[in-house]
Amino acid sequence: MLLDLLYQVMASPSKAFWVVREKRPLGWAILTAIFISVVFALILLPNPPQLVEVILSLERGKLSLASVIPIWVIIFLVALLIQAGFFHMVALLLRGRGSYLGMLCGVCFACFPLVFSAPLALLRVLLDSLSGHLLYYILSLIFFLWILLLYVIAIRQNYDFPLKKAVVTCFTPALVVIIIPLLVLVISMAF
Repeated sequence: MLLDLLYQVMASPSKAFWVVREKRPLGWAILTAIFISVVFALILLPNPPQLVEVILSLERGKLSLASVIPIWVIIFLVALLIQAGFFHMVALLLRGRGSYLGMLCGVCFACFPLVFSAPLALLRVLLDSLSGHLLYYILSLIFFLWILLLYVIAIRQNYDFPLKKAVVTCFTPALVVIIIPLLVLVISMAF
């Protein structure tokens, strides 16, 4: 079931997110998100324990990878919960008919292309040159756009939205997160 669903997310996302909306496989969605976060942490963070030690001003060598990964997974899951909540609030304002649980499952599955960051990072290391780094950034942008597209499809399927409303729902939280701090900054500079 899970592998079929993950394959559909990549090959036929509209069908996959319709299934997600109907069945709301929360267990599979959380398992997928945990897998994604572990792969992402192991590949993209330069040295997770060392990074946390620097952030928390701890003595070097105090933390192990085993102690950092669960924290990373929890942070990743909380971020997905918040993201699904933002999408759900905007969708409700736009009179969408869908559930938060369906959106949470959709967000978890929409992040699946992040697992391809592992071979992408390996390719960057193997092609240790300007062209390798350039290829890495171009392919990372493509994966980012792919995930955005999957978000739009997940929103569209979960709330029975036309494409335009799904795009507005997808980008409104990001705009709010950017615009509100900018307004606060401008107002604080005025005084």
